Amino acid sequence: MAHTEPRPIIRPEPLAMYELVFPSDLNPHGSMFGGRVLAMMDKCAGLCVGRWCNRIPVTASIDAIQFVTPIRQGQMIEARAQIVHVGRSSCMARVSVYADDMLSADRFFCCEGYFTMVGIDAHGRPVVLPQIPVETDEEKRQWEIAAKIKENLLARRAQAEPRK
Repeated sequence: MAHTEPRPIIRPEPLAMYELVFPSDLNPHGSMFGGRVLAMMDKCAGLCVGRWCNRIPVTASIDAIQFVTPIRQGQMIEARAQIVHVGRSSCMARVSVYADDMLSADRFFCCEGYFTMVGIDAHGRPVVLPQIPVETDEEKRQWEIAAKIKENLLARRAQAEPRK
């Protein structure tokens, strides 16, 4: 049996990104196009994970996206990522999106999702990631949510027809 060194435990810092919604970001209904929101969330998750593990990660899956409130032109949006679960070479970041109406100063929750990212080396091979501390009740709750999402993803993958 090969000897493996214990993985370091590194507390990840949340990462926030901000953007202003322009007319080119809108769908035909006048709200921000979901694909643009997803792209911002994916970038935020990748930057959060990359800063934590000192790698440029790739996205393996996007799960449990829930759009709640539309985002409108002229609003400032904030995407906030936090790593909530770590496996051997992949981790999951929860990304929440809020919008600020700059004229009324109202702030509201828009959507959230879970992004599985894989740390890779210079040759594109997965690398072993550090662990994160899971100490508070909220950290434990988020870890369990992410573990359930991962379990469901693996079950769906197992049920899918083999590709030819």
